[in-house]
Amino acid sequence: MKKTMLLLGAVVMLLSVSACSGSGASNLTDREALTVIFEKMNGKNWVEDTTNWCSNAPLNDWEGVEAETDANGVERVVKLELRDDSLKGNIPAEIGCLTELKELTISTHDYEADVTNAVPAELWTLAKMEEMSLYLNGKGFYKLPEKIDMPAIKELTLKNVEAPFDAITKLTTLEELEMDNFKGEIPESVGELTNLETMKWCSGEEAVGRVPAAVGKMAKLKKLTVDYSQFIGGPSQAKADFPIEIWDNPNLEYIFLRNVASNPSTLPAEKIAAMANLKSLILCRCGIEGTIPVEFFKNGKLTTFEIYENNLTGIIPAEICNCTDLTSIMLQKNNLSGEIPANIGNCTKLTTLWLYDNANLGGAIPASIAKCEKLIIFGLKGTKVSQSVPAAVQGNKNYSKWHLWD
Repeated sequence: MKKTMLLLGAVVMLLSVSACSGSGASNLTDREALTVIFEKMNGKNWVEDTTNWCSNAPLNDWEGVEAETDANGVERVVKLELRDDSLKGNIPAEIGCLTELKELTISTHDYEADVTNAVPAELWTLAKMEEMSLYLNGKGFYKLPEKIDMPAIKELTLKNVEAPFDAITKLTTLEELEMDNFKGEIPESVGELTNLETMKWCSGEEAVGRVPAAVGKMAKLKKLTVDYSQFIGGPSQAKADFPIEIWDNPNLEYIFLRNVASNPSTLPAEKIAAMANLKSLILCRCGIEGTIPVEFFKNGKLTTFEIYENNLTGIIPAEICNCTDLTSIMLQKNNLSGEIPANIGNCTKLTTLWLYDNANLGGAIPASIAKCEKLIIFGLKGTKVSQSVPAAVQGNKNYSKWHLWD
């Protein structure tokens, strides 16, 4: 069997010399193209079941492959998933032969590999592609072509890509975009992605530039993530202003911003009052100062409220207790004062309540916390809150796990 596979692989590789060229000509069938991919990407060492790979079995029986039969009775690959831990090598140009491909996932785990030339130009010409994820773990960054010919693309995830990103911002059919460990500046032209509902830019690289003002005008955008400390020991806060334009987008439901700004910024109560759909807010090390507007809690929909390692002052508004679906409140490492709201126990779904390192936060632990039976993380170290714990609170089933002042 191995001899047959190797022989077939050698024959196909000879054929592929003139196949799938930039001109679009192809002498390879989908089956032959897959065989080349197998040979060039360390297929013989894949951990996943490769029993049917490079065989005469139907393509749907090849692990990670989905195929459909066209009007001529020819098997055409429509979905390909390559996630094996032993996947190695650059993506072969022969992938451009899979012209009916609609969904593609390739995830490599060779962290010593240089990914600079890992993606062939032919991949960006797969015009029927709708969903594509390239998790290329390794060293270095690869560049995008000037143009991406994917007029039907809706979901795109790329890792280890460097600027410029202009080709991506022309893909106006995109609904979801995730850029993992990117390098460079997020372009203002992301605003051209008018169908985008989810946008995520994460990196361990030093932040360059400001989060684009365009995010405030992307009417369909519901989820926004910009994170410049993806890895432990990542970069410090960006030398930039906070993207205040996000408060102009009332459709946002989820906001996660970390290390995106160092210049001081306050939270505009009037604009926040109009954000009727906001469910999750996470702002870490973003230069936020001033008080917490009660308008955040007007819609009662919040499930996550985390503004930590900033410079918040004033009290924790009692109105926060109106958001009974809250699962996480993280306000640690600010300069809050006053007391923990007495009715915080109304938030019975809470799993996390971190308030540590607020030196002027005092008062007593509210007895109502006893009702928070899902509370796992509760920290008060570095505060003036009384260490006299009410008996009812001590009766909470998770009390021994909290380590309140550790």
